[in-house]
Parts: sequence; C-alpha cells; structure tokens
Amino acid sequence: MLSGLIIGLLLGFFLQRGQFCFVSGFRNLYTKRDITFLTALLIAISIQSVGFFLLANLEQITLPNTQLPLIATILGAFIFGIGMVLSNCCASGGWFRTGEGAMGSLVALVCFSITMAATQTGALKHWISPLLLETIALDNIHLTLQISPWYLVALLLCITLTLVILHFRQAKTTQGTQQAVSFQLLFTKTWHPFLTAVFIGLLGIVAWVFSAETGRNYGFGVAVPSANVIQYIVIGQQRYLNWGSYFVLGILLGSFLTAKLSGSFELRMPDAREIIRRILGGITMGIGAALAGGCTITNSLVSTAYFSWQGWLATLMFILGSWFATKFIRTRF
Repeated sequence: MLSGLIIGLLLGFFLQRGQFCFVSGFRNLYTKRDITFLTALLIAISIQSVGFFLLANLEQITLPNTQLPLIATILGAFIFGIGMVLSNCCASGGWFRTGEGAMGSLVALVCFSITMAATQTGALKHWISPLLLETIALDNIHLTLQISPWYLVALLLCITLTLVILHFRQAKTTQGTQQAVSFQLLFTKTWHPFLTAVFIGLLGIVAWVFSAETGRNYGFGVAVPSANVIQYIVIGQQRYLNWGSYFVLGILLGSFLTAKLSGSFELRMPDAREIIRRILGGITMGIGAALAGGCTITNSLVSTAYFSWQGWLATLMFILGSWFATKFIRTRF
C-alpha cells in the first residue's frame, strides 16, 4: 500500500511541475490548433505501451481484455468531456490542483467523488449498471485485428516521433526544454510538456508493477480510487483503503509539497457563479466516468497504451465533449 502513496506522490510532483492538464490540452486543440499536449500525451502512452507489452511477454503483468460497452463509452466520455470543461479540471487535475490551493477544483473533486461512489453502491447504481452490461465483441485492437501488438506499438512510436520532430522543427529555440532539465530549475520553472510526459510514462510502468503486487491488475487510476476515498470516509470499511486510494491521496500530497517548495501554492476561492459551475461539472464528470469506465487518466493515458478499443474511443469522445462544451456551454454559463 505504501508504494501507492509514493507513486501517487511522484505523479503529483510531475503533474504540478509540468501543469499536465487534459482540460486545457484538449481545449487548445480546438481553440488554438495546438497539438503540443496531444504530442506529450502520445509520448507518455508510447513509453507505457512498450513497457506494458514487454512486462506482459515476460508474464509479469496481465493486460485486461474486457469487451466494449459501446453506448456507455460514447455517451459517458462525451459527458465527461463536458463536465471537465465546466469544472476546469479533470479527475487527476482535481487532485493536483487542490494541492496547489485551488478551492474550486476541490469543490469539483468532492462532487465527482461522491457521484462516482453513488454509481458504485448508491442511488445511481441501478441507472448506470444496465448500460455497462450492453457490450459488443471488441476488446483490444490487436486482438480484434489478430496481429501482434508490436505492430501497433511500432506505428504508435512512428507517429509520436514524427510529431515530436515537427514540434522542434517549428520551434525557434529549445531553450524552454534546456531550462526544464536543469537541476537548479527543478522547482522554479514549469517543465516542458514532453519532459513531463517521459516521467509520467515511466512512472506508469512502475505503477502497474507495484499495483499488481497488491492484486490490483492495473496502473494509474483516479476515478474509482476517488470514490473509494469517499466510501472509506463514510462507511469506514477497510477494503476501500487500498492501493488506489493511497495513490490518489499521494497525488494531493505530492502536488501540495511541490507547490509549497516552488512558491506556487496559493489559496484561491471561486465566486458563487464559479462554484455552481464546478458542482455541475463534478457531478457530470462522475456520471461520465462511471459510464466510460474511468476518467482521462484511466482511458486516455493507460488503456490506450495496451490498445483498448474503449480507451481510444473514450479519448476521442473526451475531446469532442470538451470542444462541444467550449463552444456552446462554457461561454454562456
């Protein structure tokens, strides 16, 4: 269990230093035509993909191959995309931005966690469960295509490398990256997104190994662990205090310590209008994550790395949902 806390602490450190934010990253694809975050995300996915399949070949981990709940995934991920724009944070962002002192993110995080808990054991369970049972015979892409996963890994690496090369060719200077890797600037400058992605990807591999040792066959995960924290606080059952719940608490602690050390910690209180938006966003994200099988961390960062149909489909719908909310909801609310 202690490994979950330590790995969460490290992820909180990386997220805070790199300001690795799915909301702004996905939104910038639409508003600025900026693919920097998408490229960084693919770097993290690529690193994990190589690590996951190597470990699977060595029989150190077992990769999931659950069937796709198509309607639930499409609907849930689109709803989640809307919710994270309203909340101005996703689930992982809620944890690390709360550690920075953003009270609006805390409001969204609490509402998200309570809603997730309600879909597990509470009033929303009977509404969510039937949709999750309607699956189609698609699990992982390489299994569907009946090819070696290494073909997809190679394709992913080629796409990622191409985007990285294009990024640096278009840049006038690489001074930002040089500063980011300087030890003296470890706590004083925001890291380059690509550097952050490398560390997150490597940590994701380590997370799966240590998580599997506790019987939890998965890597990073935020949605269900967030609900488990609420379940433990309310019910007090020890089974909810597990590797995943220690992991998300570690994100909070890691971000807080990093923000304090860097001098970026600041209590920021939202106004009444913002609070209402954050509450609605948190509830919407909770429903969306329950239907989509997890949040952006689970689907867009981890499931994509072992080529889950659900992971890639959910990521597409997260993006479309965030674009829809940016254009039609955020500016009018």
